[in-house]
Amino acid sequence: MKSFNLSEETVFADLNKKEGKEADFSRNEISLNSLKYKHFRSVLNYPEEDQMHQLMMALTGLTDNDLGELTPNDAAEISHIIFDSMKKYMELGQKILKNAEKR
Repeated sequence: MKSFNLSEETVFADLNKKEGKEADFSRNEISLNSLKYKHFRSVLNYPEEDQMHQLMMALTGLTDNDLGELTPNDAAEISHIIFDSMKKYMELGQKILKNAEKR
C-alpha cells in the first residue's frame, strides 16, 4: 500500500470514526489502495461524470464525505494518479483495436 502526502493537514471525519480516532484527528498522509481491473469495470455502472469520483473513493478508501475535505491540489494529484493507472490499460485497448482493424 502506498502513501499519499497531503498538501496540508486534513481531518477526515468518517475515516477517523472508522479507525477509532478522535473526531478532530488531522492527517498529513493517507494510504492508497492499488487500482485493479475490477475498479475500472465497476465504474462503468455510473454516469460518466461520477466515474472519476468513484475511482477516487476506490483508490483512497475515503467516503464521499471525506473526499470533499481534500484540497483542490490534493484532489488533482489523486486524479493524476488514476489517469496514469488508466493510461497503460487504454494503450492496450488501442493496440487491440488497431490489430483487429488490420484483419
